[in-house]
Amino acid sequence: MIWLAYFISGFLVLRFLVTILNLITRQWLRRASGGGPASVEASSPPLVSVLIPARNEQEKIGNLLNDLFYQDHKNLEIIVYDDLSEDNTVQVVSDHIKKDSRIRFMEGSPLPSGWLGKNHGCHQLSLAAKGEYLLYLDADVRVQPPLITDSLAHMQRYRLDLFSIFPKQEMHTLGEKISVPVMNWILVGLLPLILTRISPRPSLSAANGQFMLFRAGAYHSSRFHKNIKETLAEDIEIFRTAKKKGLRTHTVLSNGDITCRMYDSWNESLAGFSRNVPEFFGGHIWLAALYALITTLGFIPVLLYLPLQFSLAFLALIMTQRIAISLLSRQPAVLNLLLAPVQQIVFCIIIITAILKKTRQNLTWKGRNVYGSVLKPRLS
Repeated sequence: MIWLAYFISGFLVLRFLVTILNLITRQWLRRASGGGPASVEASSPPLVSVLIPARNEQEKIGNLLNDLFYQDHKNLEIIVYDDLSEDNTVQVVSDHIKKDSRIRFMEGSPLPSGWLGKNHGCHQLSLAAKGEYLLYLDADVRVQPPLITDSLAHMQRYRLDLFSIFPKQEMHTLGEKISVPVMNWILVGLLPLILTRISPRPSLSAANGQFMLFRAGAYHSSRFHKNIKETLAEDIEIFRTAKKKGLRTHTVLSNGDITCRMYDSWNESLAGFSRNVPEFFGGHIWLAALYALITTLGFIPVLLYLPLQFSLAFLALIMTQRIAISLLSRQPAVLNLLLAPVQQIVFCIIIITAILKKTRQNLTWKGRNVYGSVLKPRLS
């Protein structure tokens, strides 16, 4: 058991070093500076197609459309694809079209066999887009005025074909505060985000479908959403595919320029994360379960079999890593530190829920069961 304790300790040190590397390399979107790519963009601003797939988003999509009206980059076309919403999403979009002539509305069609709803909506949007850049935004995000300008400058600075941002997450209820930080805790503690740009390895991929900016030529030549039409975590799979094709990619964290309240309650958080978290581990449930087991109960063999000073250093490292990840994610560090034990238990509940849903082929999202003829349970 002492060797297990040393292994668990070494694994923690490795994750801590990954976190510190993300902190040192400052993996946030930065403001565009004068004299560089931003000034070129300003002299001849490219057309950006902002593409928004929407289903039952009446409460949130109006805020996003308002935010887009005030963007620094004005050369936009904004296309909303309504995926057969059952609420007043269509009316909200129609009201904003009267205020902003750049907005267009696409009426959705019944979902074809073999497609997931978001993938189909994104593909339809790409067929209608005319821009030099295609920016996919989820309907529930909020964006600050310089976001598109800064993102284009980042794309041009590194000659990227695909750029993705993990938004800063807004958390209001206790259910959100004990679940939402789990996503960034996994991401920032396991993946040096700079490697999403400088390494060609597809395994070193991360992306967030809430913000994905493509060079239009790269997107149209690959038909990304069409080619992964049955894939649940379409964002990560697209990123991996782009790397396999030799395209230039990068994923960073938000510095507050794009925010999102992903879920409004504990039940929504559990449903959403049990759908997505396993994909952080390549879709391998067993790997996610092993990670949950090590990070939740790993302290036991360390405390039992290693010297006291070693155990204290182990606990201090856990706490320091949590603080660093919170700083990177622009989340309250003290709160995350206090809630860390509960968040760890929630992570285990998410994994168990994901296993049960895949086994029973019972995963509902936006009023649809995404299994059946489209997805097959993968427990590998």
